[in-house]
Amino acid sequence: MSSTTYVPTSLKGFALNLIEDMEADIEQRLNFTTKPLPVLKPGQVLVKMLASPVNPSDLVYLMGQYGLPSQHDKIAGFEGCGEVIDANAGIYGKWLLGKRVALSAEPGGDGLWSDYAITQANYCLPVRKDISDQQASTLIVNPCTSVCLVEKAIELGSPAIVLNAAASQVGKGVIRYAKMRGLKTIATVRSEKNKQVLEQLQADVVINTQYPDTEQQLSEACHRLNATVFLDAVADIDTAKTLSCMPKNSTAIVYGRLTETLSPFGGQYGVGDLIFRGQRIEGFWLATHMRNAKPWQILSLSRKVQKLFAQGVFKTDIYGVFNQAQFIEALSHYSKHKSDGKVILRFD
Repeated sequence: MSSTTYVPTSLKGFALNLIEDMEADIEQRLNFTTKPLPVLKPGQVLVKMLASPVNPSDLVYLMGQYGLPSQHDKIAGFEGCGEVIDANAGIYGKWLLGKRVALSAEPGGDGLWSDYAITQANYCLPVRKDISDQQASTLIVNPCTSVCLVEKAIELGSPAIVLNAAASQVGKGVIRYAKMRGLKTIATVRSEKNKQVLEQLQADVVINTQYPDTEQQLSEACHRLNATVFLDAVADIDTAKTLSCMPKNSTAIVYGRLTETLSPFGGQYGVGDLIFRGQRIEGFWLATHMRNAKPWQILSLSRKVQKLFAQGVFKTDIYGVFNQAQFIEALSHYSKHKSDGKVILRFD
């Protein structure tokens, strides 16, 4: 590390305010705070944050419904872009010093809605110069998830993919990348507006689930295209209903929980389908995938995703960039209008 690099002793950011009232507004669940910066543990790096987006998973975490327990006074925010300014992470950590990286938060630690952040070196991807801070801040959670999910479908031998919440950034990424890899896509949405968006994106089949013949349309499409992989961002009853429309021996990969139920479990499945039709359900969490990967595998994924950005296959829709004084209001907007694009936090 250069002797001229400033290393702070504290950080400022948006910390979680645990509220038992489930009806409380999302903006009531954050406090702007200053807290001491801990000493780096082995494997960790210190990052000066440049930009950090809001994702649906962030909202679920703020509501206390994420797979990880919400912790009072922990900084929130799951991904971002920044510059590595200190490291205690061996050769890879030293190599990252001074580099601009896309990064994700370390599970159980403070998040990235702050001016400085600490995370594992393995959760940092060096970023190309031709990708902006705003786009780089969205590089991990959605694009990496999209790539990993499509490649999982390829491993499972499915020529087509079913996906729900398909107008999300992950959904759009899956449709674009699946098309590149020669896979068909069957997308479900909840509005005619989003149906038109995905038809323009050239999804092979787009179904508006607000109509009564949804299951008939879905079953016909799944069997015609032999779609045996379902990418499930919603969970709850949607998992069971969709699998019931798919061919035998299909797999649901649950990677999110956008269901509005407040149940701590949030999932349902058709017992008969699992027993008699060979249907399977498994989970995917990008943090686990990255934690278990070797540094060269992380770099390979990074290069692949950034090449797709450069080719225009991936491009995150951004609603706006906001400073700390504007962030809470922008967060509230995103919670109600996700399809408008990402809200990006950038500290002054």
